[in-house]
Amino acid sequence: MGLLDLLRPKAKIADIAGLADFLDRQSAFMVQKCIYEYARARSGLLSVKLLEEPAFREAAERAKWRNYPLCLQSAALMVEGALRAESQRPDAMRAGLAEVVGRICRLYPPPADQPAHFWEEVRRDIADRLDRAGREPAQPVKDIPQETARAFFANLPIHADLRGYDFTLVTNNLRGNLCRAHDEFLAAADRPALLRALAAEAA
Repeated sequence: MGLLDLLRPKAKIADIAGLADFLDRQSAFMVQKCIYEYARARSGLLSVKLLEEPAFREAAERAKWRNYPLCLQSAALMVEGALRAESQRPDAMRAGLAEVVGRICRLYPPPADQPAHFWEEVRRDIADRLDRAGREPAQPVKDIPQETARAFFANLPIHADLRGYDFTLVTNNLRGNLCRAHDEFLAAADRPALLRALAAEAA
């Protein structure tokens, strides 16, 4: 999960592989951008030293993998909302999207501080959340991260005593980046092709 990998050219999103790459890339970007921007803002002139500290680097790595599933859920819900209006088979679309999340989860080994079934739980939790989304009105994209923002904030690699009243700052960072991802998705997605591919994935 490297920042340079997230800057590679973006292809048209028209199939399952392209959607999986998009969700993985956007989730990783949201996690890393928020963690490192917040650490720099909180540590000020000491940020260069902080980012080089082994203890911070270890804490940041743990935070990445604890927060990645939260951002993956937000990105998946954003895509679900973007495709819902054009889907003739919304249940199949959501089931296919859950399968795409499963593909992403299988890309990674369990984090060092997590149990072997970590990614299976992530897959199941996001699949359940997508299923519930079908029984609710579509959320505005800017509101989606609010559901998991408190957990994201708790996982940040900055001591709780130093965070002060920064929850709103972190939440707005997540909201802004998900809105950016939404714009990118709308610009790059071949939605009819994706809906066909997701229905086939669910079959």
